[in-house]
Amino acid sequence: MATNRDRARDAALAEDEDEALKDAALGSKRRFSEFECPTCSAHNPFDEFGNNDEVLCNWCGLQFKALVDEEGNLKLKEL
Repeated sequence: MATNRDRARDAALAEDEDEALKDAALGSKRRFSEFECPTCSAHNPFDEFGNNDEVLCNWCGLQFKALVDEEGNLKLKEL
């Protein structure tokens, strides 16, 4: 018998899967509002950025170029 906790967990997993499908559908046009610095691991909230935009880590000061692949995955390349 499913409990309320099980139903809530299943609903949260379904939402995560839906979100992942939306992100994949956008591909390289996906936009981001935050990133984790690959150098110092600092969390950086950001207005909005996408493929080929430049972002700056507010903690260590390094600058990166955002590269978004066809699956909507973000990679940061140090400049």
